[in-house]
Amino acid sequence: MAFTGSYVVESYENYEEFMEALGLQMPKGKVTEEVVTEIHQNDEFVMTKHFKDKTWCNKFHIGKEVELQTVAGEKFKTTVTLEGGKLKIQFPNYLYTAEVVADKLVEVQTVAGVSAKLISKKTK
Repeated sequence: MAFTGSYVVESYENYEEFMEALGLQMPKGKVTEEVVTEIHQNDEFVMTKHFKDKTWCNKFHIGKEVELQTVAGEKFKTTVTLEGGKLKIQFPNYLYTAEVVADKLVEVQTVAGVSAKLISKKTK
């Protein structure tokens, strides 16, 4: 159950550039608002992100097609994989990976050759 826990963002790299590559504008420094990610891993994964004014949640089984939802509310079908300790989710416009390294959740999102990295520390 390596992923199970609650994590809060402590640092990020290239997030504004990643959002621009997606065609989205965001105020500089907006990602520094507290973002909490909760992951519960057993037969099913439940991944919940709590933002200042929004909560987003997806549930999935590894290797099975599932309908997920983007933070913006767009629904899409994909198959989540777990390879070498990394979760991989192909969103409509970008690839998302996540892995736990020591007590940190490392999330990487890539679109058109631009990658953003969020590093969150485990809180419980």
